[in-house]
Amino acid sequence: MRFLQKLFASRTEQNVHKNHVAWIANHSLCKTNEQLLQTLQQTQDQDVIKGITRILTSRGFSRKELSKRPS
Repeated sequence: MRFLQKLFASRTEQNVHKNHVAWIANHSLCKTNEQLLQTLQQTQDQDVIKGITRILTSRGFSRKELSKRPS
């Protein structure tokens, strides 16, 4: 029984994490590239970084450009 509980709990946690990243991406779609780049430079939250990176890559930025962001 414990094995099944652990198995289903981990899937739930993964789904919550993925939903959070998707929410950040959807919430940030209306922002300009400059606003997103500024937020990307200022944040330390990995979910926010992942969500904004998805948007900027869809807008034509390369992962190489985004990984060079100053800390």
